[in-house]
Amino acid sequence: MAPTYTHEQIIELCIRLEKTYTPAVCDTLDEMGFMHQAMCSGFSPIMSDAAIAGPAFTMEEAKTRKSTRLSEYDPEFVAKVLEDLFGSMQKGQVAVVNANEFYEAGAWGELMSTTCKYYGGVKGAVVDGPIRDINRVIEVEFPVWARGNIPTDSVGRVDLVGIGGPIWCGGVRVNPGDIIFADCDGVVVIPIKDVDLKEVVEKAEEVVTAERRSREEIRGGKSLVEIYKKYGKL
Repeated sequence: MAPTYTHEQIIELCIRLEKTYTPAVCDTLDEMGFMHQAMCSGFSPIMSDAAIAGPAFTMEEAKTRKSTRLSEYDPEFVAKVLEDLFGSMQKGQVAVVNANEFYEAGAWGELMSTTCKYYGGVKGAVVDGPIRDINRVIEVEFPVWARGNIPTDSVGRVDLVGIGGPIWCGGVRVNPGDIIFADCDGVVVIPIKDVDLKEVVEKAEEVVTAERRSREEIRGGKSLVEIYKKYGKL
């Protein structure tokens, strides 16, 4: 069983993780026998230089069974749902959303981003579905990775069907608390109950260092065979 770390320790390790890159983490997980932890291609970051890592806060959405206009909702009910949702979040988490293959409405937008950042302390979001309000989300500097964009509202089209449970996102099983690491190359999930997070971080840092030295030696004209024997990769 993997070691257990406090939330504060996990956040510190995630800060170190953000200084590496997702391919290094994927290579590390491959060597540890976890070869299917990268989400499928197609997750585009709205901020190309963003890199975030944090424990997963999982959410599940689905196409609504009966459309309801915003004016028809009880304000107290809406407020209670929002309090339950955002009040469950912890600082440093990454929201992970499964839209259950419904692509006709924004599964994420400006208000979710703003509230997650300033009320919940969430770092960013990974959305297996389309998003909207992209320019406004960028304005609040909230990194989001999504599977497309669309201008339609979720109200009357999408229901929030679950929070804090296991979900599928980008073809990868995500359990609450699994570490989500996303950058310009894509999104990787570190199964925190199955691997030692500290070990993953340390090995990824070693990969980054080795690849940096390898690049420097290639530029310096050293033999590719010699470099490969030294670092085990090019």
